[in-house]
Amino acid sequence: MWPLECTCLKSPPNPMKGNGLRRLGEPSRPGEPRGGSLTRPRLSARMIALGRGACASLSFFLRRLHMSRFVAGCLGLLLILGGYAGTANAQAEAGAQSLLIAPGARADGMGRAFVAVANDANAVWWNPGALAFTTGHDISSMYAKLVPDLANDVFFSYTAFAQHVEGWGGIGFSLGYLGYGESIATDNDGNETGTFTSYEVAPTLAYGTELMKNMGFGVALKFVRVDLAPADKTLDRAEGAGSTFAADVGGLYKLPELKSSIGLVIQNLGPNISYIDADQSDPLGRNAKLGVAVTPFEKEAYKVLLVADVNRSLLPHGAWIENAGGEFEFNRLVALRAGYVYDPRGTIKDLTYGLGLNYRGIRIDYASVPQSEFLNRVNRFSASYHF
Repeated sequence: MWPLECTCLKSPPNPMKGNGLRRLGEPSRPGEPRGGSLTRPRLSARMIALGRGACASLSFFLRRLHMSRFVAGCLGLLLILGGYAGTANAQAEAGAQSLLIAPGARADGMGRAFVAVANDANAVWWNPGALAFTTGHDISSMYAKLVPDLANDVFFSYTAFAQHVEGWGGIGFSLGYLGYGESIATDNDGNETGTFTSYEVAPTLAYGTELMKNMGFGVALKFVRVDLAPADKTLDRAEGAGSTFAADVGGLYKLPELKSSIGLVIQNLGPNISYIDADQSDPLGRNAKLGVAVTPFEKEAYKVLLVADVNRSLLPHGAWIENAGGEFEFNRLVALRAGYVYDPRGTIKDLTYGLGLNYRGIRIDYASVPQSEFLNRVNRFSASYHF
């Protein structure tokens, strides 16, 4: 979450005049009461749940699409996604925000420190180098409402698959989908002309192999499509959509004698994304992450895992985020987790905690994670199957 707020202005006379889009729940006629008090966001030093760059891109997009004041506010809130703890303030300048959402409630519960662990299908996102040590097959899936305090229909779903390939290493595939919810298109007079949904989708293909004993290296290739509004729902018939591609490069080095591992990954290397005007393109959320994991205690009945990550945005004025946590696993059936997220610019300095249940390869994970100081904690659930 970024340490910015949105200063909302009072509605001027005839607020719907000249606007082409509005959020569900917005009045269809000028002067009618409406739910909430959101209006067209104005860039200022404080923006509630909005990133500076995301708001700037949205501001340009709104001018081209003639959005209503309510949809302007709502779509801005939909673009936050930093409320999903772990996004640096500088990442507010990034486009394709779905690439920044970390999957897996297990990682969430441990303070979102997972770069040096990544021992399931979520390695496709966390560290493709960890795929080199994949065993068997693994499927993981999650679904989360990102900002239930602000918009109930903003959600993120993620499904990943990984498998070992004898003599080659591991391959993986994932599909992330970010839904921005449904909005209503209107004409110049505020008459409804239909509805549309906004979304992002990002399929990823990854491969990891051992360069030498205990040292894995991997690459993940991504395609991302962002569709904010179709051309037939806007007044000037300008489609608000864009596509680009990106790559992650990661490595994982295991130290068996120390019962530890070190991971490094650089994410979202690729060209900028633009929606209408190439001159208004946004960079992807490029960042570097370094992580360590240590297992200080491991017996037949229990296991203790300690983890820590440091994240650095590679965008201008990039910020640091620090994550740490641990997991206590009992009889390979129940896991208790706790962690801490330290993101001063994102106004996130709080604990995470979680629980995992594992039975015959089926694992159900839960986590409670903090958001910005402006938002309440949220719950995360994910499920996986190893076979």
